[in-house]
Amino acid sequence: MDLSFKEKEGRLQSRIRAHKKFANFDIDEWIEKYVAKAPRRHIFDLGCGNGNHLRIYLAHVEKGGTVSGLDRDPALIEEARNTYKDARNLTLKVGSMDETLPFSDRAFDLCLCNFAIYNAADPKATLEELRRVMKPGASLVLIGPTAANAKEIYEYNSRLTGYGIDPLNQIRTDRLRQEILPIAKRVFPTVTEEVLNSFLTFPDQDEFLRYFTSTLLYEEGAEKLGKTMDEMRAACDREKDIILSKEMLAVVCTKA
Repeated sequence: MDLSFKEKEGRLQSRIRAHKKFANFDIDEWIEKYVAKAPRRHIFDLGCGNGNHLRIYLAHVEKGGTVSGLDRDPALIEEARNTYKDARNLTLKVGSMDETLPFSDRAFDLCLCNFAIYNAADPKATLEELRRVMKPGASLVLIGPTAANAKEIYEYNSRLTGYGIDPLNQIRTDRLRQEILPIAKRVFPTVTEEVLNSFLTFPDQDEFLRYFTSTLLYEEGAEKLGKTMDEMRAACDREKDIILSKEMLAVVCTKA
């Protein structure tokens, strides 16, 4: 099942901005703390997007080490290249997690796939490819939402469109836990999991709607229905301090 999609220009950055400004817990803090746990020589970011997390990896990789990123969207890869054009130890490639990864066996001591693995057409094949490019003892971090993630936005969407969540987003929302985690436990000898909770507090409707209109939920529902800004404002049940709870799952796999 291929759940991939192409980000419209600016929408990923808009969501990142909201998390930086309004979240009580930044997932980047968890990622950075994990990366800093041990020396890192060669790091790979699968589904790196516009390079939001590359700064963390570049800051923590050892002297002489490398950071590699791969994403299927050429525009996002180009954005990442422009952001980190002075990083001589960074390699960025356009490619898909549904194909053979363009790296040699046992190339990396840390791999990460943040908010992307649930787009894989064949998660087992993708995880096996990741295992192939991992060194013995290397770790793989997978992060994604759970079924409890952003429930308030689905309640809002129901008021706006008449339904809470479309079928494809329903699958994406808990695919890491329901489908991918059991596969990971068969592919890797050691797998641990951790639930990460946070919430965003939007100060007003403008900021909430700026976030909502950058989501795939909006793109596949309200946008297609032609909902106006006035209609979207009317569907808000409050004018300020609009809270959106976030629940994520971090899965860490270790290769023997």
